[in-house]
Amino acid sequence: MTSMDQIEQDLRYVRSAVEQAGASPTPRLLCFLWAALGGVGFALVDLRDAWVPAYWAVAGPAGFVVSAVLGWRHARRLGQGTARDGARHMLHWGGMLGAIALAVLLPARGLVPASAAGPVILLLLALGYFQAGVHLDPAFRWVGLLLATGYVLVLTMTTWGWLTLGVLFALALVATGLRAGADGTGD
Repeated sequence: MTSMDQIEQDLRYVRSAVEQAGASPTPRLLCFLWAALGGVGFALVDLRDAWVPAYWAVAGPAGFVVSAVLGWRHARRLGQGTARDGARHMLHWGGMLGAIALAVLLPARGLVPASAAGPVILLLLALGYFQAGVHLDPAFRWVGLLLATGYVLVLTMTTWGWLTLGVLFALALVATGLRAGADGTGD
């Protein structure tokens, strides 16, 4: 390879890196996944309350694993992923999953009524998404604020509060995913 060919190849690489620098840090499929999982999970509280623990016992961890794979693929495709970035995402979302699992122990031990488990978990989700918006992807700040508003909503609405939150949460994540897809990565 001549030095001119090497320079041309290097310039193509730099141009590609600059073009990808503005790409969303969040793959749109990840947003669509959680829009579906969260929309269904929240709606189940109003529609089939007895199914909620089993649903989230499967959907939460499975969604976490699928999210990790989607995030890893997205970062590799953009050429921006580092082990440090991946570890930060895994620690953030894994920590939130762990906090939710620990919160489930509160009603199991009789420390809070079972009816308080959902709002407590929702509060953890609101904080987790908001913090993700501060540290990982700014779009998640708005999802976190929506979940905080949803917390007030489910505490004050006597009927269909969780279903309403599920629809709003799903729409917010679909909008976030559509914004993420506008970067042209095709995730």
